[in-house]
Amino acid sequence: MLLSAAESIKKLAGELPDLFMRIFKAGLIVALGIIFIRLVRKLIKKAFAAYNARHSSTGRGGTVQTLLESLFNVLMYITVALTALSTLGVDIKSLLTVAGVSGVAIAFGCQTLVKDIISGMFLWMEGSCNVGDVVTVAGQTGRIESVALRTTTLRATNGALFVIPNGEIRTVINMSGDYRCAVVDVTVAHGQDYDRALEVLKDAMRTVNEEFTFIDEDPVVDGYISMDRGCATCRIECRCSVDRCWELERGIRLHALKALGEAGIKP
Repeated sequence: MLLSAAESIKKLAGELPDLFMRIFKAGLIVALGIIFIRLVRKLIKKAFAAYNARHSSTGRGGTVQTLLESLFNVLMYITVALTALSTLGVDIKSLLTVAGVSGVAIAFGCQTLVKDIISGMFLWMEGSCNVGDVVTVAGQTGRIESVALRTTTLRATNGALFVIPNGEIRTVINMSGDYRCAVVDVTVAHGQDYDRALEVLKDAMRTVNEEFTFIDEDPVVDGYISMDRGCATCRIECRCSVDRCWELERGIRLHALKALGEAGIKP
């Protein structure tokens, strides 16, 4: 028994240099892989930065960039892990065989993940929303910061960050088309001169057009669209660029209130 233990220790001592060398090689592969991944990601960002500078009117480049980075990360991490395991002496072929056999069972357990990835690919291919667009998806509204394989990230106007699984995106309301329409509803209390209120609002909208130089026409006073027990509601609309819509709505509302107040009309 003592002889057998001594032989085992001797055998282990003979294998230690080879084991340490394998561990060193595996660690080196992982380190070089991480450096390579970071280098390629920087190159991707640099290349798309130049593209986005030439095509600033669309967020398509940013969308492709985030998806490409996500896909590259997944593929490279898997490749580095398999290479390191192979260097350590793990039979990769057997591992892949086992993974293939168990893949069906895993797929059933990861249906949501697969669904998110497939939905992300369709979002990218269809171009229904891109990085930089202001959208409403899954009940949340914000500007798209990234579209990855599994999730889409939105930044709300209050700074909140929403990470939405792509599989939950059923309907996309994209507010970043060629233009938006600023819509403001102004109330006029009952008992006031409704016709005069309309004329006052039309005059105020001419002032809005002079002040806000990024619009090409006067906001349109559509007239009264509804009423209740306390007031009648008048709607004002104006086409404008996507990024200035909320600014224009605030301006229309302010000028309308001022004009009605100066005319002695109760809103």
